[in-house]
Amino acid sequence: MKKLPFLLLLILIALTACSYDSANPASTLDNNKKAAEQSAHSSATEGDSTKEEVPSSFSFTYIGQKFEVVYYYKSFLQYIEKAEQQPKNLNGTYIETIINPIAEERGVRLSKGWGFGTPTQPDLLAEYLQSLIENQDTIHKIITDSLKKSANELQPGADKYVYVFPANPEDKDVMESVVGVSAFTWNENFISLQIAPPFFNESSLKQAVAHEYHHTVLFENNELGYTLLESVLIEGKADTFAKIIYPEIQMPWSYFSSEENESQTWEVLKENMTSAMPSIQDEFFLGNTGKGLPQWANYKIGNKIMDSFIEENPNITIDDWTDMPANEILEKSKYAEKH
Repeated sequence: MKKLPFLLLLILIALTACSYDSANPASTLDNNKKAAEQSAHSSATEGDSTKEEVPSSFSFTYIGQKFEVVYYYKSFLQYIEKAEQQPKNLNGTYIETIINPIAEERGVRLSKGWGFGTPTQPDLLAEYLQSLIENQDTIHKIITDSLKKSANELQPGADKYVYVFPANPEDKDVMESVVGVSAFTWNENFISLQIAPPFFNESSLKQAVAHEYHHTVLFENNELGYTLLESVLIEGKADTFAKIIYPEIQMPWSYFSSEENESQTWEVLKENMTSAMPSIQDEFFLGNTGKGLPQWANYKIGNKIMDSFIEENPNITIDDWTDMPANEILEKSKYAEKH
């Protein structure tokens, strides 16, 4: 397909951009929950008409809790514009336009290892942004609905900020494997969501928001040492929480392909439960065929342990098992006895 010139893409974005109506939010409150919902959009200060029509931010209060969803699209449009003008300074432009402002706003250091490498294909990035803007109503409804459903099951204490970014088109292989949505929880307040429109599936966004929401609440009350067992159960708890909210959704990283895979993973976990070595943590995420570890072994075995825990302890509440130490979860799951 012939690529559209950058300026034409900006014109198309201006024509198709949806300005979200804060008086008529896409999602509705749970009928059983009475909560005041307040919304506010940040107004654009740029003179550029394109940037004025691009979704910016939406804040609301639900069950007394503040949420803010930030669509970080304008900054990416600025990056694309500067990248076209200074193609030999992409790294510097990206740091100045995207990385540093987010670090200052949220107090985190973004790492290229978590999908924030410099985009070097501004034309494809512009196409991603155009698609996200065209599908703004759907994306916004999914995010706000998932946040509210999550809060219904597990009330937070800290304010939550969800930043939405276009994925880097160069990460297409990774983004395809995670069904178009990559998400990360930086602390108890801040979740980042990266969306790749070519591979986007609504179910993956629903699951990602609920999963990451659970991480934020877990981080509110717990100081974690990040042993291998802890890291496994951080993901197992979050996936279990997401399955409670969306029982019909099954993600590819949540289940073993065979009993042999599960058995091999359990053997490696048993030998390394207290390890905090980055190398073993990476193997449980990336996989290691020599040890019989599949990709996403940490999610898979975490889910299995939590399934056993829920089966053995159906009356323990979400609040209680969220804050329960990893070794206690494993003991009460009786997973070791069954395997």
